[in-house]
Amino acid sequence: MTDTLCAPLRPLFHRRGLYALFGLLLCLFRAAPAAALPPQELILDPPAVQLEKGMLTVKLAVAVDNEEGLLALLKDGAVLELAVKADVERERSFWSNATAGGAEFSSIVRHDPLSRDFVVTTPTVEGHKEIRDRNLARLLQASWHRLSLPVARLADLLRDEPAEAYLILLSISLRHTEVPPWLEKSSVLWSSDVVPPLGRSFVFTLPQARAGARQRPEAQEP
Repeated sequence: MTDTLCAPLRPLFHRRGLYALFGLLLCLFRAAPAAALPPQELILDPPAVQLEKGMLTVKLAVAVDNEEGLLALLKDGAVLELAVKADVERERSFWSNATAGGAEFSSIVRHDPLSRDFVVTTPTVEGHKEIRDRNLARLLQASWHRLSLPVARLADLLRDEPAEAYLILLSISLRHTEVPPWLEKSSVLWSSDVVPPLGRSFVFTLPQARAGARQRPEAQEP
């Protein structure tokens, strides 16, 4: 008898339950933060060439277009390497350019879940230098935004067929150093590149270098 009386009410309760469930899911969806998109490209500020202790040194500031996306990757366990290669070529009018110097640089960035620090590690003459900070943007400002690459000795450039202009070719990449944790058990093909590699070139001159002046070299886009 009770079942007979309640039967007409069941669709009503069923619909109300569905509405309540839908409302709950909608609230949860609105409350959940949107997943950060991964970085799409590297950004390079205009480079400069300075003379430091007799060495021509390229000054670079490298960044990604989306630091929030980079932060999310690191917190998910990714270990990334920033690699920079700089080649110096002596420009010649009638022959192909000649190699005049170059340098390579690499830096590892990761997240330490125990200390909750972001960590940047760079090689040094003594071994490795480690910088830590819980603020990723501040850490990158102190590291990747202040790169220095000694590429050639001024004395060598002046001794070996000194030229009026030199060309610097830059190649910059940001890659996974290992399979990301979320792909360890997956058979999906993946690329180690986090973003497409970046290539740039620019020309610099040595003002009055033949006369031995110690002025700052000028850099310009070719």
